[in-house]
This record gives sequence, structure tokens and C-alpha cells, in this order.
Amino acid sequence: MKPIKLNQKSVQLITPRIGDEYKAMYHYRAASNWCKDNGFMIAAAYFDKESKEELEHAEGLQMYLVDWNVIPALNEIDAAPKFTSIDEIISKSYSLEYDLYEQYEETSMAIFELPDPCTFDFLQKYRNIQTESVAKYADMLNIIEGVEPSKINMLLIEHKLFG
Repeated sequence: MKPIKLNQKSVQLITPRIGDEYKAMYHYRAASNWCKDNGFMIAAAYFDKESKEELEHAEGLQMYLVDWNVIPALNEIDAAPKFTSIDEIISKSYSLEYDLYEQYEETSMAIFELPDPCTFDFLQKYRNIQTESVAKYADMLNIIEGVEPSKINMLLIEHKLFG
């Protein structure tokens, strides 16, 4: 007897999220590198941690598929973005997290309609993570609103943003 594999439609819906998590990992790795190179050491450490968490998310999705006897496809992802300022990083991070939020919502609803309640329940963790991430970056955008994004100003509020 062979073990049962996860529904192929569920696999097709989850696989792009793996790529999204790797894309986010590259994004935060590039942000950390830019911050470190530009003297934003607190932000560099913050984005380093974010990068590692995104990698954990990608690994978690992959392990779910492997546990269901599916070898996940690892699709090609785009190169990491290039940044020019800390406020740009925050803005692009918010957009990235909001897009991921929408993708997890869409994926979850499609899986719910299959129906695949176990996979829907598994994705609850990722929906919660995205909700928290969107709120966190919205708070950062609110903090920097109206602040002239000069290096000195950003360094002065760096601890408030990332500490």
C-alpha cells in the first residue's frame, strides 16, 4: 500500500506561496544588507531576523507538503530589490506583506472550497502571521508619515521603528 498524497489542487495552491516566502526572504536580506552598508545597524539586525523568519515560513510550507508525500516544486524567484532609503524599505515591505496577506487569504479560501479543511487549518498560522506583519509595517508607515526622510532623521527614529 502506498501512502496517500495531498490533493493535487491543494499542492498547486500552496506551491506559489513557497516562492512568495523565498521572495520575502530575499527582500529582507537585501534590506538588511542595505541598512548595514548605510549605518542603520538596528534596522539591519531587524531585517536580518525578518529574513530568517521568511525562510522558516518557506520551510514550513515545504515540510507540510513533504509530510503529505509530495516533493514541493521550487519555482524560480525574482532577484532581490535594490533600495535607496530606509523609508523606501518600509514602504516596499508593507506592500510585500500586504500582497502576501491577500495571497494567503485567496489561497485559503480556494482550499476551503475544495474542501480541504486540514490544509485550510494549517494555513491559519500563515494568515495570522500576515495579519500581524501588515499591522506592524502600517505602524511604521504611520511613524514616518510627515518626517523628512533624511538620513539623520531616520537614524533618530531608528530605535522607535526597529528597536
